[in-house]
Amino acid sequence: MDSARQTGEPVPTAPIPRARLACAWILACAPLLLGWVADSGVDRFAGISLVALCGIPWLFVMGMPRTIGVRTTFRQELGGAALLLAPLAAAAGLDQAQGAPNSRTLVLVTGVLAVALVLADSARRAAATPLGARVHALAFAVLVAGPPLLLYALEAGGGPFLGRAPAAVAWLARASPLGALFGNVRDVVSPPQASIGVAVVLVLVASSAAWRRREAEDT
Repeated sequence: MDSARQTGEPVPTAPIPRARLACAWILACAPLLLGWVADSGVDRFAGISLVALCGIPWLFVMGMPRTIGVRTTFRQELGGAALLLAPLAAAAGLDQAQGAPNSRTLVLVTGVLAVALVLADSARRAAATPLGARVHALAFAVLVAGPPLLLYALEAGGGPFLGRAPAAVAWLARASPLGALFGNVRDVVSPPQASIGVAVVLVLVASSAAWRRREAEDT
């Protein structure tokens, strides 16, 4: 157990690091900026979903494990998520210009904001103790970031030798929030793909909280 819990002191809080916010915001804006170096007209984006593409780096950076023993407040997480509104609004307008249905754009924007807030809040809660941080880091690697990267490595990098990736890896990639966004990038008019990965991460983070309470009761 950490010293704060042993002495009964509250876990210290701190604002979200500016470097993390700046990195997430710049990466979220990058797809919008890079599109303007192509030929003029909305066709420069080749029918990809800018909403999904902008959401991928934000989910990864803001949802990744954080410094152990320091927590931000939920209000600060809301303030951080508000920075994503401008890039998403611009991306939604470009998706609409490419012919994306209104319902798809609304569902995707709402889903990106909700998942971004859930992952960020899970990361901040888990950072309170070393045990919670370890469980969250494992869950993030196995259920959020790892499967899509592994699927890409196997099918794009090892495709000529391995063929298709194992079914379990493909399923985990589709269940991952990042994997679902990757799936939504390809076609701006296709129905949005859902994800169950966030729910699993929340279950694991809640389990780590229960382990912490049990650990406190045993001491």
